[in-house]
Amino acid sequence: MERKTRPNRFTEVLGEDVDMAFKKLASEILKDGALTLKEKSIIALACAVAVKCDDCVKAHKKQALKAGASENEILEAAAVAGLVRMGSGFNTAYTLLDDHSSRRKIEYKTKSQNEKNDNHKSERKQMPKKPDGYLNAIYGKKEEE
Repeated sequence: MERKTRPNRFTEVLGEDVDMAFKKLASEILKDGALTLKEKSIIALACAVAVKCDDCVKAHKKQALKAGASENEILEAAAVAGLVRMGSGFNTAYTLLDDHSSRRKIEYKTKSQNEKNDNHKSERKQMPKKPDGYLNAIYGKKEEE
């Protein structure tokens, strides 16, 4: 006997009406339309990878295989999902470069660009920068001691 997935077990606990509504929704969404069940199963697998749900990945892999997806199709879909996830991380990290409070633009320079600039800067002496914000409390205590 096949063990039911956690979402299915949860909807059963909520009651027959909720359980049937969930199953009907899934059935309507997953039926062949512009995309086949196989394609939708691969998309579901990729989504599970992107949201980092291990149980979901296992369930959707099983469904994708049943729908005719190959191991290579599954791996490629997972790779795309990983790329999207990484890209969304970069998108979030970009907020570090978009400092609206100071309206300054932060530029990233490669090591070779920095080495070129260091040759020109070595002629000028620079004052050491002190941390600001929450780092002041951390570094300030060490300086005082």
